[in-house]
Amino acid sequence: PYRGKYIGKFNSYHHQASGDVYAVDEYTFLLTGFNYDGNGIDTFFWSGASNRPGPQGFIVPDEYGKTNILERYFNKDFTLRLPDNKKITEVKWLAVYDLNSQNNFADVYIPEDFEPPVPQKAGSLTAIAGGPMVSSDTIDILDSKTIRITDFSYDGKAGGQGAVHFWVGVGPSPSSKGSKVPDEMGYLDPIRAYDRETITLELPGDMTIFDIDWFSVYDVEARRDYGSILISDDLNVPPSLVRVTPHTESLPNCRQLHKDYRV
Repeated sequence: PYRGKYIGKFNSYHHQASGDVYAVDEYTFLLTGFNYDGNGIDTFFWSGASNRPGPQGFIVPDEYGKTNILERYFNKDFTLRLPDNKKITEVKWLAVYDLNSQNNFADVYIPEDFEPPVPQKAGSLTAIAGGPMVSSDTIDILDSKTIRITDFSYDGKAGGQGAVHFWVGVGPSPSSKGSKVPDEMGYLDPIRAYDRETITLELPGDMTIFDIDWFSVYDVEARRDYGSILISDDLNVPPSLVRVTPHTESLPNCRQLHKDYRV
């Protein structure tokens, strides 16, 4: 799965500290397969802007946002957010560091011109001649699964049975070979009329933005595109952490009605 922009592997020096490090966004690291034997005395995640890890730096809170001494980790995946809204581009390294002994157990360096993932703009929707009124302001790809459409309008006046959907697929332009995207409430019904609404859509299943070439307001019956954008291949967007760090569903008997409403 897509995990963000790869920074590198921890250089491992002591206490079996190891793992891979990604940037999830401007402020957040994702550690995968992280190990540490827990035997340091006064050991923390530690970061700074000096050339190499040393006493000049600051504690990076653990995956729970706590600044407790690190315990044992075995093959764990989790995120670390830099404190005080510091950005990854403002630091030179992330380390597993023992403050008491000033001993560096593992470190990874941020490349010089590193660009962390950020939401990307992807154009706007305009109506196609002869079709219903469709328009929007900016479309933002917020992460690898999430599309936000600002000021979206659709007059609801498609002919026929009105089988108009949010629709995605591959190829040079929108076609009937595509997939429905649930509306902002999580439903797959034909879309309603919208009047300058800002809506957020999530790609279904395991689909990510890297699997599609276009997004369309599409009439499935008439096989007509009523407004679309192309999506470039190499978008440096944050991963969708819904998928990266799966959390167990705490309501085992609940039936999902739509994404904001549980019984």
